[in-house]
Amino acid sequence: MISIKKMAVLVVLIGGVCLHRAQAQTSASFNFSLAAHTVSGWVNVAGDPSTAVRTGVSGSVHVSSVATANWAPYNSAAAYDGGGMSGTSFFPSTVMANMWFQYSSYYASYNAAVPQLEISGLSLDSVYTLQMSVSFSPTTFNFNPTRYTVSGASVYGYSDVYGNSNVSGGSVFHNIAPDANGKIHVYVNTASISGVSSNTAGISGLTIVSGHTTTPVPAVSLTHPSDGDIIPEDGNINVSATASETGGTIAKVEFYADTTKIGEDSTAPYSMVWNSPDAGHYTLKARAIDGSGNTNTSSISVSIESLSSFWSMTGNIHMNPDSNFVGNVDSVRLAFRTKNLERMSISPVGNIGVGTIAPTAQLHTTGTVRLAGLTNDSTKNRVLVSDTSGNLFYRNVASLTNRWVYSNGLLYDSSDNIAIGTNNAQGYKLAVNGTAIFTKVKVKTAGTWPDYVFKKGYALPNLEELERYISEHKHLPGIASEAEVQRDGIDIGDHQAALLKRIEEMTLYLIRENKKLKEQDRQLEEQNSRLEKQQKEIDELKKLIRERK
Repeated sequence: MISIKKMAVLVVLIGGVCLHRAQAQTSASFNFSLAAHTVSGWVNVAGDPSTAVRTGVSGSVHVSSVATANWAPYNSAAAYDGGGMSGTSFFPSTVMANMWFQYSSYYASYNAAVPQLEISGLSLDSVYTLQMSVSFSPTTFNFNPTRYTVSGASVYGYSDVYGNSNVSGGSVFHNIAPDANGKIHVYVNTASISGVSSNTAGISGLTIVSGHTTTPVPAVSLTHPSDGDIIPEDGNINVSATASETGGTIAKVEFYADTTKIGEDSTAPYSMVWNSPDAGHYTLKARAIDGSGNTNTSSISVSIESLSSFWSMTGNIHMNPDSNFVGNVDSVRLAFRTKNLERMSISPVGNIGVGTIAPTAQLHTTGTVRLAGLTNDSTKNRVLVSDTSGNLFYRNVASLTNRWVYSNGLLYDSSDNIAIGTNNAQGYKLAVNGTAIFTKVKVKTAGTWPDYVFKKGYALPNLEELERYISEHKHLPGIASEAEVQRDGIDIGDHQAALLKRIEEMTLYLIRENKKLKEQDRQLEEQNSRLEKQQKEIDELKKLIRERK
C-alpha cells in the first residue's frame, strides 16, 4: 500500500510533468535601436551598446549586449536609426529600419571570447530556433556580408546575410541547445568572401522560439554538363551548378569527379573548369554546404571520349597540339626508356619523375640536377642535390660549402607567399614562426607621417585629458593595448608612426614647459633685483637712524 506521503510526492511529480507538457512554446522577439522605437509584438532594446550594457526582457528570456568592449563603434556610437530599407519581408520594416552595429574588420572579426549578444533564461531541456537580420541603404558602409555565428552547448557555425539594400534576407539557426548555464551567445561580425570584405556588421532584429524543427538542407543541381553527355578528350570542361537554401546561406559548392575533388566555388553562379580529364566514365558531383555545415549533393554521369591519332617518327607537319600529341589517353604513367631501362616517368596527374616511377612533386629526382654557368667559367657551376628526406640543397660544385636548403620549415605557396617554420603563411608575403635577425630593416608605411604635429594649428592634447585617458585605458592614445598586441601583433610601420607622433607631442610639451621655466626664471631674477634694492634702502634707513641718535 502506498503511504499518504509517497502519494503526495507522486501527485506533485505527475502534476509537474503535466505542467511541463502543458507549457506554451517560448517565443521572444527583440528589435535594436539607438533611440526608443516601439514595434508591436517586439521588445525594443534601445541605446548604444558600446557605451553601456543594454538588456531586453521578454518573459523569462533576457537579451544582453554583454560588454561595451565587444562592440566597435563608429564616431563614438555602435547604434544607428533610420538606415534600413522599407518594404522588408524577413522582419517588419519598422524592425529593419534601425540597428546595433560594429565597424571595421579589425575589431569586428570573429573571436570566440567576444560575443556581441547573450541570450539567457533559457531551458536546458529545450532547443531553440534563432532568426536575425540587418538592412541598410547603400552608402560608404559595406554590410556585405554580415556574418552571424551562434554558440550554446557547442559552436553551431556561421551564416552570412548581405545587408546592403536587404529586404528579404536573414539567418536562421535551427535546434540550438543552450550551454550548461542556459545561455546562447550570438556573434555579429564582418567577413571576407572571394576577396571582398565588409567593413560593418549589424543586427536589426532577433527572434527566439523554443522547440525542435526540421533542419533545412541546401538545394543543389548540376547545370552543365548534362547527364549522359559524351565529351571529347583533351579539352577543358566548364562545370557549373545552382545552389540555394530557404532561410540560410550557401557557404560553397564543391565539385568531384568520382571521389576526387576537382574544385570549389564560394560565389554564385557556382562553377569551375575541369582541365583535360582522361578518357573514361565519370560520376560528376556538386556538393553544396551551407553556413551551418549542412550538405546536399547532386550527381550526373558523363563520358570522356578517347581521341585516336598517330605520330610519325620521321617528322610531322601541320600539327594541332590540341589533338595531335606524344603521350597516352588513359590514366597510367608515361614511361621514357634508354637501354630498356626506365629513366623518366610522367604520372597521370603530370608529376615528372627522374630515377623514380612514383614522383610526388611536379619534378621529383632521386639524383642531382646541374645548373651550369658559362662553359669557360667553372665558378658558375651549381648543382641541386636532395637527401633521403627530400631536403633540397643548392651548392657550389667547387667547394660544396654554399647551399640553399628547402626543408620542412620553408614553404613557397601558390601566391608566392613564403612561410618559415610553419606551413601556413596566412596570406602574408612572409610569415616566420620563430626568431629572425637583420642588419637593417626598412618599412614603408602607406599612412601619414606625423610631422603634421609641428604644423601651425595642431591641437596638442590637454595633459589633464591625457592623464584621464591613461588612467582609464592603461595605454597612450593611438598606441595598441597589451590585449590587442597579444591578439593581433603589431604593424611596425603604423606603430612607429604612432610612437613618433607621441614623441613629437612630447617635444612640444617640453618646449612649452621650457618657455614657462625661462619666464619663471626671468620673473625670479626681477623679484631678486627688487628685493636687493629694497634691502639696500632698508640698510640706508637704518644707518640714518643710528646717526641721528
